Amino acid sequence: MLRNALDAAEAASPLLEHVHLVQGTKWYGMHLGDFKTPAREDDPRHVPPNFYYDQQDFITERQQGKQWTWSASRPYFLIDFAPDRARNVVSVVGTYAAICRELGLPLNFPGSDTCWKSLSEATDAVQLARAMIFLSTSQKARNEAFNVTNGDLFRWKHLWPRVARLFDMACGEVQTLSLAQWMEDKGRIWERVVKQHKLQPRRLDEVALWPFGDFVFRQSCDVISSMTKIRTAGFHDTVDTEELYLSILRQYREARIVP
Repeated sequence: MLRNALDAAEAASPLLEHVHLVQGTKWYGMHLGDFKTPAREDDPRHVPPNFYYDQQDFITERQQGKQWTWSASRPYFLIDFAPDRARNVVSVVGTYAAICRELGLPLNFPGSDTCWKSLSEATDAVQLARAMIFLSTSQKARNEAFNVTNGDLFRWKHLWPRVARLFDMACGEVQTLSLAQWMEDKGRIWERVVKQHKLQPRRLDEVALWPFGDFVFRQSCDVISSMTKIRTAGFHDTVDTEELYLSILRQYREARIVP
């Protein structure tokens, strides 16, 4: 896909100036288990395959002798208001909270105890957009890859009580379970929530992707990406991740997607 897109772009635009790749923390092997943190852009690659490696190797080779340059951003989980995308941490959290409340349960944390306690990060979609513009136009970013996160860290054990208060619920404790399995028979309960709160008529699996939630909440170590390189290059924007989660949850509520 990248080769085809670049073939077309070069053919159609002899004045092409820059190509930007969006990668992710999976570059460092976070999807495989524990990995070195803070993750730095020049860390050794994990054992392949990883299509990020294929893309960057291709673009590096293709750029040789060309007038255009390339850059790459490596965000962590994107936090944004995306009502048509179920693969979103925010909609997973909001929908899970709504069902627990309907069942009269406290807001227990469904992930692992390690995830509950570990340091983690996130990337605001707007933060990523600002960084992409910076990396695509800065002389210091030419032909380089950069981590892009909110620039702060959080722990679920501190954010979780704030989510519970937002939903007027008691904050529970760590109760590790498979969301994908637990939600298999919760469709009718969700329908009841939708009707009771006059939400948009969406199926449960259209609002939240539960296997993705299981992946997020099974974090086995601190997830920290060093932002030193991009800050040294001149990008200093930061976002309060806890406030971002709560703000996006409110947007889902205002849009009548979660109660």
